[in-house]
Amino acid sequence: MQEGVPIVAWPLFAEQAMNAVMLCDGLKVAIRLKFEDDEIVEKDKTANVIKCLMEGEEGKTMRDRMKSLKDYAVNAVKDEGSSIQNLSQLASQWESFGGI
Repeated sequence: MQEGVPIVAWPLFAEQAMNAVMLCDGLKVAIRLKFEDDEIVEKDKTANVIKCLMEGEEGKTMRDRMKSLKDYAVNAVKDEGSSIQNLSQLASQWESFGGI
Protein backbone atom coordinates (compact mmCIF):
# COMPACT_ATOMS: atom_id res chain seq x y z
CA MET A 1 0.00 0.00 0.00
CA GLN A 2 2.86 2.33 0.77
CA GLU A 3 3.91 2.06 -2.89
CA GLY A 4 0.43 3.06 -4.11
CA VAL A 5 -0.05 0.06 -6.38
CA PRO A 6 -3.21 -2.11 -6.56
CA ILE A 7 -2.79 -5.73 -5.51
CA VAL A 8 -3.55 -9.09 -7.07
CA ALA A 9 -4.64 -11.10 -4.02
CA TRP A 10 -3.91 -14.82 -4.31
CA PRO A 11 -4.49 -16.32 -0.87
CA LEU A 12 -3.01 -19.76 -0.34
CA PHE A 13 -3.31 -20.52 3.38
CA ALA A 14 -3.62 -19.20 6.95
CA GLU A 15 -4.85 -15.62 7.29
CA GLN A 16 -4.27 -14.79 3.63
CA ALA A 17 -7.94 -15.39 2.75
CA MET A 18 -9.02 -12.90 5.41
CA ASN A 19 -6.46 -10.36 4.15
CA ALA A 20 -7.71 -10.83 0.58
CA VAL A 21 -11.30 -10.16 1.66
CA MET A 22 -10.26 -6.99 3.51
CA LEU A 23 -8.24 -5.73 0.52
CA CYS A 24 -10.83 -6.67 -2.12
CA ASP A 25 -14.17 -6.09 -0.42
CA GLY A 26 -13.24 -3.68 2.35
CA LEU A 27 -10.60 -1.31 0.96
CA LYS A 28 -11.35 -2.11 -2.70
CA VAL A 29 -7.67 -1.94 -3.70
CA ALA A 30 -7.20 -5.53 -4.87
CA ILE A 31 -8.61 -8.11 -7.25
CA ARG A 32 -8.72 -11.67 -6.00
CA LEU A 33 -7.21 -14.32 -8.21
CA LYS A 34 -9.49 -17.33 -7.73
CA PHE A 35 -8.76 -20.92 -8.63
CA GLU A 36 -10.68 -24.00 -7.60
CA ASP A 37 -8.80 -26.50 -5.42
CA ASP A 38 -8.14 -28.88 -8.31
CA GLU A 39 -7.74 -26.22 -10.98
CA ILE A 40 -4.36 -25.65 -12.57
CA VAL A 41 -3.08 -22.09 -12.49
CA GLU A 42 -3.84 -20.73 -15.93
CA LYS A 43 -1.67 -17.97 -17.35
CA ASP A 44 -4.62 -16.57 -19.34
CA LYS A 45 -6.73 -16.14 -16.23
CA THR A 46 -3.84 -14.52 -14.38
CA ALA A 47 -3.07 -12.26 -17.36
CA ASN A 48 -6.71 -11.14 -17.53
CA VAL A 49 -6.71 -10.13 -13.87
CA ILE A 50 -3.49 -8.18 -14.29
CA LYS A 51 -4.78 -6.54 -17.47
CA CYS A 52 -7.94 -5.53 -15.61
CA LEU A 53 -5.83 -3.81 -12.95
CA MET A 54 -3.64 -2.06 -15.49
CA GLU A 55 -6.13 -1.08 -18.18
CA GLY A 56 -9.72 -1.61 -17.05
CA GLU A 57 -12.10 0.88 -15.45
CA GLU A 58 -12.15 -1.15 -12.23
CA GLY A 59 -8.35 -1.05 -12.20
CA LYS A 60 -8.35 2.73 -12.72
CA THR A 61 -10.68 3.15 -9.76
CA MET A 62 -8.41 0.93 -7.64
CA ARG A 63 -5.29 2.82 -8.72
CA ASP A 64 -6.90 6.15 -7.81
CA ARG A 65 -8.03 4.80 -4.44
CA MET A 66 -4.61 3.30 -3.76
CA LYS A 67 -2.92 6.63 -4.55
CA SER A 68 -4.99 8.34 -1.87
CA LEU A 69 -4.31 5.55 0.64
CA LYS A 70 -0.59 5.74 -0.16
CA ASP A 71 -0.44 9.23 1.35
CA TYR A 72 -1.96 7.93 4.59
CA ALA A 73 0.51 5.04 4.74
CA VAL A 74 3.52 7.27 4.09
CA ASN A 75 2.39 9.76 6.74
CA ALA A 76 1.73 6.99 9.27
CA VAL A 77 5.39 5.91 9.33
CA LYS A 78 6.92 9.40 9.50
CA ASP A 79 8.66 10.41 12.74
CA GLU A 80 5.49 12.02 14.10
CA GLY A 81 3.14 9.67 12.26
CA SER A 82 0.34 7.67 13.84
CA SER A 83 2.20 4.33 13.66
CA ILE A 84 5.23 5.75 15.47
CA GLN A 85 3.05 7.47 18.06
CA ASN A 86 1.01 4.31 18.71
CA LEU A 87 4.11 2.14 19.09
CA SER A 88 5.64 4.72 21.44
CA GLN A 89 2.48 4.73 23.56
CA LEU A 90 2.48 0.93 23.68
CA ALA A 91 6.14 0.86 24.72
CA SER A 92 5.42 3.43 27.45
CA GLN A 93 2.53 1.34 28.77
CA TRP A 94 4.74 -1.75 28.85
CA GLU A 95 7.42 0.19 30.72
CA SER A 96 4.87 1.29 33.30
CA PHE A 97 4.03 -2.40 33.90
CA GLY A 98 7.72 -3.24 34.23
CA GLY A 99 7.60 -5.26 31.02
CA ILE A 100 10.63 -3.69 29.38
